Amino acid sequence: MSESFDRLVRALRKLPGLGAKSAERMALHLALERQDDAREIAAAISTALGRVTPCPECAGLSEDGELCAICGNPGRRQDAICIVERSSDIAAIEKSGAWRGKYHVLGGKLSPLHKIGPDKLNLAALSKRIEGGGVEEIILALSNDIEGEATCHYISERIIGGREIRLTRIGFGLPSGSQLGFADSGTIKSALESRKTF
Repeated sequence: MSESFDRLVRALRKLPGLGAKSAERMALHLALERQDDAREIAAAISTALGRVTPCPECAGLSEDGELCAICGNPGRRQDAICIVERSSDIAAIEKSGAWRGKYHVLGGKLSPLHKIGPDKLNLAALSKRIEGGGVEEIILALSNDIEGEATCHYISERIIGGREIRLTRIGFGLPSGSQLGFADSGTIKSALESRKTF
């Protein structure tokens, strides 16, 4: 194999869910069989790297530092925030059609084992949003595992504290230990509708 091809395979292996064989098949496909597709993908990646930014309000996906379509939509509930781990969780919830409020992306969850403390998450921005007033409800839509539960407790005790905010946790029709982004729309809708006070 060529050095350039090996470099392409190594780069593709960095993508989540791609093992050695899959990366090699994809590299062969792009480098030899579908070079026009490869050029289109390369151009799209280059454009995205230059333009895709975190939304300044929720830290979800945005462009050029502007508010995302959800935060900039006056038709959304302004008094309710759904807290998620990743931007991909927003997409999963939006597909369910069950939520019309805003979001806040933490960028992960507390995990002492992986050295992820409160300072590594987007908690300061969440605190600032809450201190700004007008928030009446917060939904915790975090994974149903030990780290997700610990993060929920931290937000409840340290961020919400004694404030008069309705704090709920999504109900789980999701298997224990699963990630929200992998659930189907019906399951997510059911989980949101069966949320309970945290």
